[in-house]
Amino acid sequence: MNAQGNGESGTVDVHILGETYSLKSETSPEYTRRVADHVDKMAREIRKESGVVDQKKLAILAAITITDQLFRMRDGVDRVKAVAENRAERLKSEVVRFLEGGSDA
Repeated sequence: MNAQGNGESGTVDVHILGETYSLKSETSPEYTRRVADHVDKMAREIRKESGVVDQKKLAILAAITITDQLFRMRDGVDRVKAVAENRAERLKSEVVRFLEGGSDA
């Protein structure tokens, strides 16, 4: 793991679906646990909704679900960014037109 890093490397024990995993991470232990808790929560929700009990299948389904969420969020950010850039460009054009005396305002 390298997001939210603090430059230090350490091992953090996390619990996912009743299993303990020792993760080597450059992030804070709190962040690493938060990430693992999210994976655990998703896997448990999938198990509850689907009835799947095989740990490997749950891990794969959780990874797919989390990746889908990530991609959807990225797409949303890209759309918001495009709208913001478009609005900024229009505003810039209006300001330039105003400064050049082309506005009746």
